[in-house]
Amino acid sequence: MSDSRQREFISFLSAEDVIEKANESLEGKNWKPLAETSNAALISLKTPLVASFFKKFFETKYAFIYRSVEDELISSSSEKLSDLVDTLFQAATERQTLDDSFFVFLDYFKEAPQILEKIVLHYSSLIADKSDSLLTSLRELKNLHERVRRRADQFGLNLALNEIVSRLFSLECPLLPMLESDLVDFLSKFPPDEEGASKFLDNQIGLAVGEYDESSVEVQLSRLETIIKEIKRYSLTFMKWLTVPDNLFVSYLEKGFRRYGTIATWLEGIKEARTEYGLGQSHWEQARRWYFEKISSRILPSFQKAMAGWACWTIIEERQIKDPLAHAGETMRYSARRSEFRIIKCEESSGVFDLCSVDELMITSSGLKKGERSFPFNSIRTQLEELRLSREAFLDSKDAIFVGYTWKYLLPGGGPDKEAKNNERIECFNYYCVTVSATGFGVPLIKLFFAREESARTFIEFLKEARIMSSWKEYPQNGLPAPLKAKTKNRSESEDQINPGEANHKTVGELIIRNMVEESDESEIEETKEVSAVPISAELLEKINSLHYELEWSTKRMNEVEWTYFFPEREKKEEEIKTENPVQEEITGFRELEVKIEALSGKTKRTVCKILSCEPEREYSLQELGLTFWSVFVVAPKVTSGGKPLIEVISGDVPRLVWGNNFDEETRELLKARFASDD
Repeated sequence: MSDSRQREFISFLSAEDVIEKANESLEGKNWKPLAETSNAALISLKTPLVASFFKKFFETKYAFIYRSVEDELISSSSEKLSDLVDTLFQAATERQTLDDSFFVFLDYFKEAPQILEKIVLHYSSLIADKSDSLLTSLRELKNLHERVRRRADQFGLNLALNEIVSRLFSLECPLLPMLESDLVDFLSKFPPDEEGASKFLDNQIGLAVGEYDESSVEVQLSRLETIIKEIKRYSLTFMKWLTVPDNLFVSYLEKGFRRYGTIATWLEGIKEARTEYGLGQSHWEQARRWYFEKISSRILPSFQKAMAGWACWTIIEERQIKDPLAHAGETMRYSARRSEFRIIKCEESSGVFDLCSVDELMITSSGLKKGERSFPFNSIRTQLEELRLSREAFLDSKDAIFVGYTWKYLLPGGGPDKEAKNNERIECFNYYCVTVSATGFGVPLIKLFFAREESARTFIEFLKEARIMSSWKEYPQNGLPAPLKAKTKNRSESEDQINPGEANHKTVGELIIRNMVEESDESEIEETKEVSAVPISAELLEKINSLHYELEWSTKRMNEVEWTYFFPEREKKEEEIKTENPVQEEITGFRELEVKIEALSGKTKRTVCKILSCEPEREYSLQELGLTFWSVFVVAPKVTSGGKPLIEVISGDVPRLVWGNNFDEETRELLKARFASDD
């Protein structure tokens, strides 16, 4: 073979082996290289010039030869280039990193876009499988994309890396990681899907909130609210494509409830998060809906199943029978209509959760409601009574249990009146009457007849179970949010990382002093006592980390941060002026009450204004003022000064209300003049 032929393959490790493989694959015919790299070559048969005009009369054959990573020479030949696609893909992907030199061969294949896409997908999957860090894997994937971007644009190929990015977002990452601008642009082009974003959010919540702990539910919920707010701010800068779901708070509650604890445990945690750590109003409302959903989903299906198919009547009217002996001994005649329980399960605008209704009676989360009036559960009373009624007292006997006969005309002793004409036997049936009444309400709210005793008792048990929903009350938002969970290292762990050889290492100065001591016995060197390092407690370290986190993110949100400290020194004259004119106690009390009343809004403020419009130190019943006990109970603890309440409720059979007993006349007049007009 000529020297020119050998120079064509000078880049190969062994040109002789490659030439031998080419002759073997192409059967010793005249051939030429189409493209070559340091470890691969694409070869075809040489054809005469006239072959371009008469292709069908000349045979064309191709061979692809490459040297593998095991230093093995591999070749494949075919009459069609498309048959060499698999060999090219195998050669391009057998290494751990992408080799750009194989892109030269793509120009000879019609399937170049598909080959390039498969190569990119292979190496991107390799990055996702081997990496354990989100930031590192994103950087590697970004570099891979930059290396193939020009070739992809040349072939008009739109690389779909969203699925790979979604896999990367399930990897570990720091809390709210800092992303460089090129990675931000890269993620804006290839954002992860919904599953990847969900895994990222779960990762961030796990870092900020920590593992589920039944003993600190309130702390976890406060941390959850904080991290949700921080993620929303973070996404505006680094991940504009990220949408935080509205139900993220509720989904955390649901997962925690499934993992451990009871509904009562989570209810207490939500209350303490509200009162101790200032849980926000939106998440408070979401937690309330979740709580009602859990309770209603537990009691409604069983109640609906138990009541299905059983007869129920609502008593409309009761009339007394003047002559019982002429009406089978019955003293009352009942008029009723058939009723059924309708499951509603909806929420009203006032925050009350409706469960079901029967006739005109509505069963809600706060109690029973009939018309415009509401009755709390603690005032509801139920009474079950078994009645044996004939058709003279109650006509509709369908589905009722037959218990025997009686006579229409009876004697005072109970036997049939034989002297009466047309004295006929009358059927008797059993009914179970449930009377629902409310304390302080003169007439029963509803009286129901049931054909089966089980149905009547099921209805009573349902009211008892629904009573637990009234345990939810509106608590004021108070307290500061709990700091996010910080990853801390024990001091012992950090000390173990220190090289133990450094403890015995002597400096030059120490060696000189030691030599001087050995040479001169008269010199004395005072030994200094080593001060033992005081270990930092884990609680203090967590506070330091949380403060560092807050400072870091406040700096990120502002382009420039200026810290200005003023240390004013009060002069003696200013102190004397302040001591000479002390603020009167009653004026201070008025100012404090004024600020607290102004902070109220909506119904609570109108309730206070209505109370202050009345005469102070005079007792009023709640009905006189048109108020409910609950409305006063909610607002009274909010209006205090120096631990003294402005509004007081006097308990008793009829609760009464009074205001201003704990304040002087001037304060009462100021409050009345200020807020009476707002009624």
